[in-house]
Amino acid sequence: MPSTRCGGRRGRWTLEPDVQHYDKLVAHHKDGRIDKGFSLDLDPASESFHLLRREGEIATTREIRLEELKALFHVKTWGREDRHRGREPGFPEQEIARPAEPSYVKTVLEFYDGEKIFCYSRDYEPAQRGFYVLPADPEDNNHKIFVVNSSLIGIQLMRE
Repeated sequence: MPSTRCGGRRGRWTLEPDVQHYDKLVAHHKDGRIDKGFSLDLDPASESFHLLRREGEIATTREIRLEELKALFHVKTWGREDRHRGREPGFPEQEIARPAEPSYVKTVLEFYDGEKIFCYSRDYEPAQRGFYVLPADPEDNNHKIFVVNSSLIGIQLMRE
């Protein structure tokens, strides 16, 4: 289990998570705001979770309500340039990123703000709050993405 360490220095207390065991998260809100950090209590079945981020020597938390999100991106690196700029959207010809498990299907997500994501999904259920997808592009900066159903205007499941 990942650990958290509390320690004081010169009268100030800080909380330092053992962040090696937590995904880097980028929360895209429906209103356009973006928050970055780590979570110690992320559970898609819950109404909310806390995003932990460092500001200098101090760690701060912010409660994030899942229903206020467009999507929650589990990223590989912070602040990486968009490598998709200038590339044709879609599924790569060679499906290197396609999961080996056959229950995953090609999926195209369309968000209310016009963004489209080409990915693989396996547990889409309209009645649920959301679901996870895996990016179709192996060069994508995302490990996985939690998509909030209410932020979608369209979804295509391409069963082969």
